[in-house]
Amino acid sequence: MKKKKWLWMGIISVVAVLGVIFLPNYLGKPAEDEPIVEEDPYGIEYYTVPAIEQIFVNGVVTPEQSQEFYQEENLGTRGDLQVENGQVVEAGTLLYSYTNETVQKEVTQLYNEAARLETNRANTAYKQQLAIDRFYEMQEEERAQTLDELIMDFNLYDLDAQIKEIYNNILSLEESVYTEVTAPFTGKVVIPEEKKADVPVLTLISENFYVAGTVNEKDLEKVTIGQVADITVVSSNFTTVGKVSFVDTTPANTVSDPYTQGSSMSSYPVKLSFDSLERIVNGYHVQATINLEENQVVVPKVAIRTDGDVTYVLVNDFGTVTRRVIQTTEETAAGIVVTSGLEAQDEIIVSSEADVQEGDLLDPASMEVDR
Repeated sequence: MKKKKWLWMGIISVVAVLGVIFLPNYLGKPAEDEPIVEEDPYGIEYYTVPAIEQIFVNGVVTPEQSQEFYQEENLGTRGDLQVENGQVVEAGTLLYSYTNETVQKEVTQLYNEAARLETNRANTAYKQQLAIDRFYEMQEEERAQTLDELIMDFNLYDLDAQIKEIYNNILSLEESVYTEVTAPFTGKVVIPEEKKADVPVLTLISENFYVAGTVNEKDLEKVTIGQVADITVVSSNFTTVGKVSFVDTTPANTVSDPYTQGSSMSSYPVKLSFDSLERIVNGYHVQATINLEENQVVVPKVAIRTDGDVTYVLVNDFGTVTRRVIQTTEETAAGIVVTSGLEAQDEIIVSSEADVQEGDLLDPASMEVDR
C-alpha cells in the first residue's frame, strides 16, 4: 500500500509540472479552427468594381516602323555616321554615305580624257580659224576647195561628240561614286556598341507605338475595331487607354487550352493603338482589357483623385496601393461614371483613417517584414 501511495504521488507531481509548463501557452493561443483577424492599420473603406465580361489581350509594345541598316560592301567604303545614338531625325536626314573608290578612279580617268580632247579641240579650232582667215584672203580663183569642205577637214564635230559622250559617262558613273543613306521616316537612331558584320550599323525606330497582341478563337468574334481597351504595363502596373485598330482572321499559332482537356485552340493577331504614349517604352509587355458590357461603373466621387490633367484612383492590388489612371464622363447622384481604366473586382480605396500613398503596403505581415 505504501508503494502504491508513492507511485500515485509521483504521477500527480509529473502532471502538475507539465501543466505549469504547457497550460499557459495553450490558453494563450486561439483554437486551430478559429480565424486570426489581422488589424487594418489604415482603416480603409473600399468600393469594389462589379464583375463584367472582359477580354484580355497579352501583347508587346511595338514601333509602327523599324528598320535596320547593315554594311553594304558592294557600295564601297562607308564614311562616318552623321547622326548620334538616341538622336531623333526627320525623314530624309543623311545617316551616312559610301564612296566607291573603283568607280571614282574611272571617273578621274574620264575627266583626264575629256581634258585631253578639249585641249585637242581647242588647238584644232585655232588651226581651223587660221585656215578660214587665209581662205578669205585668197582670190576666189586661188581657192582649191569651198569653205564647207575646209571646215569639214578639221572634224570638230567628231571631237565635240566624243567630249559629250565622255561627260555623259562621267555623269552616269558619278551617281555610283557616292551613295547617300537617308532616313526613310522620322524616328530615333539606335547605334549598337558591337561593331560586327552581322550587327547593323544602326537601327531607326519610329516614335509611334502600338500593341502587337493576340486573342484566342473563343474571343475573336467578340473583338471589333474601335473598341476601347485599358492597357496595363506589366512591369510598372501603369494603365493607359487605347483602341483596337486591327483584327487579323489568319491564325498566328495554335495553343493548348487547359479547360478543354488539352484540345488545341488558335490565337489571332490584334493591334491596339495608344491614346497617349506617356510612360510607354518600346518592348514593354502589356495586358489589355476590353470590356464587353455596357454597364456603367459608377465610383464614389471622394475616391476620384487628380494630378494635373491626369484623373486616377488608388486600388488595393494584392496588398499594394496602386494608381489606376481612368477616363470619366458625367457625374450622377451615385458618383462619377468611369468609362475605362478599371478591371472587374478592383478594390478602389474610397477613404482611410490614415493617409495612403501609391506604393504603400497594406498587408500587415508585409509591413512588419519591412520594418
